[in-house]
Amino acid sequence: MTIHGRVSFASGDSQLRIWHIGTHHEYEPDESSMDTVLGWLEAGIKGSDRSNYVSPASAVFLFGDFLVCPTEPFKKGSVQQAKVKSVSRRHYVRVN
Repeated sequence: MTIHGRVSFASGDSQLRIWHIGTHHEYEPDESSMDTVLGWLEAGIKGSDRSNYVSPASAVFLFGDFLVCPTEPFKKGSVQQAKVKSVSRRHYVRVN
């Protein structure tokens, strides 16, 4: 399914999440798509800014339309693992 979401990475605890905008639901990329999603985040960091961060992916949010395939049943109030296939309409916002 395609969702409009925001990806964020918390470098302190290494949590990578896609918040489904307009809901209280989050997806966590599974092992097979984790590196891909981190790569999309890092693509939003300008060249000289990369050296300012231990973990550059934590410096931006990525908004877009994500094609996700949940790998476990929906459970209200829980983070759901999903295979993240693609993203379209990427928009990056710097974290302050």
